[in-house]
Amino acid sequence: MNNNILATITKLLLGVLYFTESESPFKVTDWGKIRPAELLQKIAIEYHASPSNIKQIDQIAFFEHLISKVDPSDTPMVENAQKIATLHTFLKQNLSNISVIRVEGASRIPVLITGYLPDGTCLVLETFAVET
Repeated sequence: MNNNILATITKLLLGVLYFTESESPFKVTDWGKIRPAELLQKIAIEYHASPSNIKQIDQIAFFEHLISKVDPSDTPMVENAQKIATLHTFLKQNLSNISVIRVEGASRIPVLITGYLPDGTCLVLETFAVET
């Protein structure tokens, strides 16, 4: 596993928030060498979720929404969107099989961005959506 990539992602996540009904920070975790075919099952186990509550979202649409759906006069939101755009570019350059997954079924919804390093290590960026 490349600790430099983990450190860089951690640095890129500083101050980045996911805005829903609340603001949630992101954190990155090394999930080890789990095969893509096993990922959804591991997420179900980790989050004690029914497989029917695990929803994959188009990652390009997800990031596009976070980057473009901001009020241009709201400086903190614009700065957050710029940080997310930088993060997305870095992820696309350094990870493969990038997915965005929501673990639904409660008002606090884990939102996971997963991707793989060349050595097969799975990285997970986690945040939460609050939807009541």
